[in-house]
Amino acid sequence: MIFKYKCEPFNGPIKPATVIFVSAGPEALDRTDELSSFRLQAQQHLSCGAFKGGRLDTLPLFCGQDTWLVMVGLGNLEELTEATLLEAAAKAGQTLASLRVKEAVVCLPSLAFGSIKTFELIVVGFKLALEPRFNYKTTKTDPPLALRQLTFQTPSASNFIDRSKVILSRSETAALAQLEARRLTDGPASVITPESLAKEAVEAGLAKMFKVTIWDETKLEIEKCGAILAVGRGSSRQPRMVIIEYQGAAGLAADPATIIIGKGVTFDSGGLCLKPSENMALMKTDMAGAAAVLAVMKAAATLKLPQRLVGLMPLAENMPDGAAYRPGDIITTMSGQTIEVINTDAEGRLLLADALTLAQKYNPARLIDIATLTGACQIALGDRCAGLFCEHQTLLKTIQNAGEAVGEKFWPMPFISEYEESLKSDLADFKPSAARAGGAINAALFLRRFVKKDIPWAHLDIAGTARNSHATAGFPEGATGFGVRTILKILTDG
Repeated sequence: MIFKYKCEPFNGPIKPATVIFVSAGPEALDRTDELSSFRLQAQQHLSCGAFKGGRLDTLPLFCGQDTWLVMVGLGNLEELTEATLLEAAAKAGQTLASLRVKEAVVCLPSLAFGSIKTFELIVVGFKLALEPRFNYKTTKTDPPLALRQLTFQTPSASNFIDRSKVILSRSETAALAQLEARRLTDGPASVITPESLAKEAVEAGLAKMFKVTIWDETKLEIEKCGAILAVGRGSSRQPRMVIIEYQGAAGLAADPATIIIGKGVTFDSGGLCLKPSENMALMKTDMAGAAAVLAVMKAAATLKLPQRLVGLMPLAENMPDGAAYRPGDIITTMSGQTIEVINTDAEGRLLLADALTLAQKYNPARLIDIATLTGACQIALGDRCAGLFCEHQTLLKTIQNAGEAVGEKFWPMPFISEYEESLKSDLADFKPSAARAGGAINAALFLRRFVKKDIPWAHLDIAGTARNSHATAGFPEGATGFGVRTILKILTDG
């Protein structure tokens, strides 16, 4: 942890900086009555139009005696979303860092979200913005963060103060899990390989007291994981299957489990169907789903969640060489079903096919896979919203509500049965669709063939949301860790 947090009822400003969140409109400061010592300065700037409280507007005011007031705009409260509040906190964190202050007070606004959710989102926003991004530079150009303590001025109700330590710990853990997923996803493919990622899981299991089993190439052969083996054949780095089992409080191995699967293509060249060289360097991001799974499992153990969880990480590098799998090959999957390969760049669904089959051996109560699966989903939904494929309405609503609560968007996508025509093969049981139209739907239809109908299953396509192409409010360019906090929210809520 770079800096300390603490919570206390409001008792006046603490030097050298205080952060307040201001909404747009003439009554912008009505929700900060306790800040009487700052109202005059703030109101003057609002009255003259220097600061309007617009969405993510930021204004640091020097108030004398080495004291700063940092005003951050929330926009119209009627349009305020959880994502905007989190981003506003991140903007505040960035501003504090630029001011080089050592201590700051953050005044929690009174919002319709409720004090607990507001607190959680603001803590996560600060944590994500202020923790340094890992890099491989030999000379550090950025000055070290001066900020060492944040004090959150909370509602004076004693029950909130009593709960604030638990909320603070839970929010920090969620933010750190997202940062962990970012670190792994941003790592170069020469460092983050199937073997090294499996090793990270083993080390995490030793530290967090959960069971980790690694299937190497020999074990994958024994277990007949033909799809994973096919994808990994063209690389000098052998594929792996990582199985993480967390039993929870007094859990039994036979208890129903929430199972999370993350696609782990540590580098995707496209195989023999080679991708264009432009932006191929970003294909290290294709293991964002596996990174999310490992981060979630570590956080679940840290939080000591009571339920049984299983995380599956099918890992491979998709490369072209003389041993690589080819268009036209017939693959026998772990399920026994055969697949005719059409395009070697549709490798992610092959990894998931074997992982989905394996998942059903662990008595799943619900099953969620998360994957950077299709460019088609990114085209459809952009980079701020992930595709959600789920025919189980309770699970679908659970994911949507959890995502909304933490500021991550998931949009329900349809299973259109007529599109299954494109999965038909004359030589095998079926094939991964090569059709460009409806590409995300076709991929989900393919995956559905490996899941029993009575199992609540959701497929999260995060191809667009796994990476920022440019820095946004408080967040750097690069891996986002998208989906980690949504899944943790689902698990913590039971």
